[in-house]
Amino acid sequence: MASTEPISIGNGAADGMSQPQASVSTLNLPSVSKVLSGLSDTPSSLEERGTTDLETLDQEEMFRALKNVIERTVETTEAGNTFDLKELHASLGQAEGEARLGSRGAKVLESVHDSLLQLWSCNSQFMAQAAEVIANASREESWRGPFGKGGILSFFLGVLSSKQDIDSDILLHSLRLVGNSCADTDENRKIVVDGNYTRVIIRHFLNPKLIHVAIPVIYNICMDYEPAHAQIAENQLAYIILRLLKDNAVGDNEALLSFSYDLVELASEQAQGVENAPDGIILLLMELALDEEIELERYSTLINSLFAYLEKERFQNTCVAHNLVETLLSVLYRSFSIEVDESSKEDVQSMAQSRLKVNQALGEVSASPLFSQHYPLSSPLSQKLKSWIVAEEDQLQICACVMLGNLARSDEVCQAMVQELKIHEELISVLQSEARGGVLHSALGFLKNLAIAGDNRITLAEAGIIPAVSRLWAFESVPQVQFSAATIARQVIISSMENISRLLSPLSDDLDSPAHRRTYLSLLLSLFEKTDSAPIKTEIGRTIASICRTVTPKIATEDAQAISLLNTLYDLHEGVARPIGAMITQTQWPVVRSEGWFALALMANTKSGCVAVADCLQNEEVLELLKKTLSTEASNDESTEKPDENQVNKDRDNAFVLVQELLKNESGTLPDGYRGTIEDLANEHSRHLASK
Repeated sequence: MASTEPISIGNGAADGMSQPQASVSTLNLPSVSKVLSGLSDTPSSLEERGTTDLETLDQEEMFRALKNVIERTVETTEAGNTFDLKELHASLGQAEGEARLGSRGAKVLESVHDSLLQLWSCNSQFMAQAAEVIANASREESWRGPFGKGGILSFFLGVLSSKQDIDSDILLHSLRLVGNSCADTDENRKIVVDGNYTRVIIRHFLNPKLIHVAIPVIYNICMDYEPAHAQIAENQLAYIILRLLKDNAVGDNEALLSFSYDLVELASEQAQGVENAPDGIILLLMELALDEEIELERYSTLINSLFAYLEKERFQNTCVAHNLVETLLSVLYRSFSIEVDESSKEDVQSMAQSRLKVNQALGEVSASPLFSQHYPLSSPLSQKLKSWIVAEEDQLQICACVMLGNLARSDEVCQAMVQELKIHEELISVLQSEARGGVLHSALGFLKNLAIAGDNRITLAEAGIIPAVSRLWAFESVPQVQFSAATIARQVIISSMENISRLLSPLSDDLDSPAHRRTYLSLLLSLFEKTDSAPIKTEIGRTIASICRTVTPKIATEDAQAISLLNTLYDLHEGVARPIGAMITQTQWPVVRSEGWFALALMANTKSGCVAVADCLQNEEVLELLKKTLSTEASNDESTEKPDENQVNKDRDNAFVLVQELLKNESGTLPDGYRGTIEDLANEHSRHLASK
């Protein structure tokens, strides 16, 4: 059996699903300390404290001068007048004011910077107070630019990066200054990022006294500043915050939690963070999503992040190898107990997107070659999925069909699913229900996999697969459903006289009913006439070609069933060869075109078939292709893109058999003028063969 393609997600609750215990014995779940220790350090820009001595009174005087400058900065102009910087900024025009504030602010701050260096070097007791004064000032937008240009921001970044034992108050106010200075100020954010100081700030997450400030500081640096995004991701911010959240280290402050979840999602969107994250990050995301008190907004954030990791093969394999697929299923199931404001379009869409992403991730995971090894058909997970096929929730049904469909990728498994587990019965009941397009599409995809195994075709047909899919040929709102439903009809009749008979059986047993002279194939031909989809038209053509390939050769042995089926095929289905024409005129699959020529040749083997072929040849495009296929000029085509010579010869041979059979069996069925055209084509090709 050829390997099937993984089923894709289309557009799900049943009984509850308990959360299993994941196998985490070898899962990489490092502590925050270990993660931080694995990051290279950023050198401190400050010399060690205590390198100079300064009298306490001098320290106090220095602090008061600093405070005076910051709290009421006064500059003397050339004329000797004094100006309060705040008043100056308010009184001047915006452009002039910003220019004067920037230059004078930086100049004024030279003395402040010098004072800070001295207070630092003498390990002054006033250092914390000085830091607080400056941090308070940084709340005013007018100070942010000067603090960056005047070196104040860099000084406090140096304080934060110091390896010495620093008083928590100093660190707290240093963080405040950095966070305030970076609010909506890209110039200062650049200073932080260029020095990789985000790593320094993240280290302070471990300090319970500082985490409530350090997280908002990182948030201020990152918001609307893309250069910071890649850096925090590379510094493993997502994993660090998730681990802290899981360990309840962040606390229950709602604003702080919101910052934390936003940063996790932001970091997870960056390729650097995904590539370098520990394997255990997906378990942390799942466990937080399963929290009993999780709300929609945070659930959606976690799912967006989880999806970013599970798009990668490495994390898909991790999910399978560490028995986390059950946990991921629980994450999907959990979504149905999260409160959603149905009157809010945004909330409804958010939840729908979250479920879809979990389902897509489960589809990718189940497509992994490792999946069938860890979760065989006999596993509890497979049994759970089987029960979800007929669940009340769409996304659970889709999940079950996709995952089990991906498991059904060998004859052995497909046969066990049908012959032993009877999964096809649930799937057919879905097709007969009022399920939405996404559910129908996923169920059909699963059935297509099951129908590949030859022994399953009769069982599927006996269970009513043909009537079930026939109602979906009119499912105009979702063309993918129509296509898949047509494909299954073709699959189940391959080499099966019994199933062909079912496809050609009347829609009603009542001899007086008009439906008695219509068959399931009639419904398929109606779809052909209505649809604009070339793939659907081609698929219908392949179905008819399959009938001819199976039944026509049996005519030579005077098989009564074959004769009856061909009579039904031609007598009750006007235009039955037209879908074969669609096979020939399509250009995407040369092999399918060859299959079409062969099918027309088989049709022309009988008088009734010749009538159908003649109808098909009234399509000018088909007739022109016949002429081109048989002409000697076609083989001497000088085009740059040469067709496959073997394919060309095969098409020509099939087309020649077609015209020979037509001339032998048409008995006047060809329209006026057509016989002469066909004779000319046959004669020309015969002369070409004789000249070789």
